[in-house]
Amino acid sequence: MLEIFTALTGWLEMVLETISGNFWLSLWFIFLIAATEAVFILGLFIPSTPVLLLAGGLIAEGKLPFWEIYLAAVLGAVVGDAISYALGFWLKDRIKTLWPFRNHLPLIARGEAFFARHGGKSVFIGRFIPGVKAVVPGIAGMFGMNYRHFSIINVTSAFVWAAAHILPGMLLSAWLKSMGLSLELVIIVGALVLVVLFLLLHYWQSILLAAAPYLGAFGRSIEARWRKETATTGHETVASLPLEGRD
Repeated sequence: MLEIFTALTGWLEMVLETISGNFWLSLWFIFLIAATEAVFILGLFIPSTPVLLLAGGLIAEGKLPFWEIYLAAVLGAVVGDAISYALGFWLKDRIKTLWPFRNHLPLIARGEAFFARHGGKSVFIGRFIPGVKAVVPGIAGMFGMNYRHFSIINVTSAFVWAAAHILPGMLLSAWLKSMGLSLELVIIVGALVLVVLFLLLHYWQSILLAAAPYLGAFGRSIEARWRKETATTGHETVASLPLEGRD
């Protein structure tokens, strides 16, 4: 497994090193990676995280321009999510009967449950969750989320998502270089950093609840309030939840 990962890393680094000498080719490559990564189901097979981490490393080394690459990634992410939304909006539940979508019904079901739980916020949150991010924009379209609302969240999350992948690559590259380590480690260390950040952002309430007993009166008050809110919202019906995505 490690050999396969090392080979993939080396291949991606070679590709990026090769195209870094061609400005427009670099932009199109980053744009296409970011766009296809966000397309319904197809995004499952696109290695956007290692590509953008390596791109950040090459930016730190002065081989790629920052703003152009960053904006190409943002635009690609926006376009990819818009395509997914359109697929879901026009096909609705028929999408579950078409190839290749019908081969991923459990993932689509997870995405539907995620959207039902979080509503419009799932478009932002879902972009950072492996697997789910490949279906949430399409499900937003299936559930009839207002396109203007969707677009605002789509664009906003794309800026954050691109920065969250490229900037760690830049910082890690400089740090690893100072220790005499190779650029390939940017993917490994960067992926670990992103996983930790995801866990902190997605499970921060659970983490804080676990620490509540050690926070005295403040912890007890937080725990009591959140448990009360959970008990209240837990009575919402699933049928009413999709409407939240249209607000």
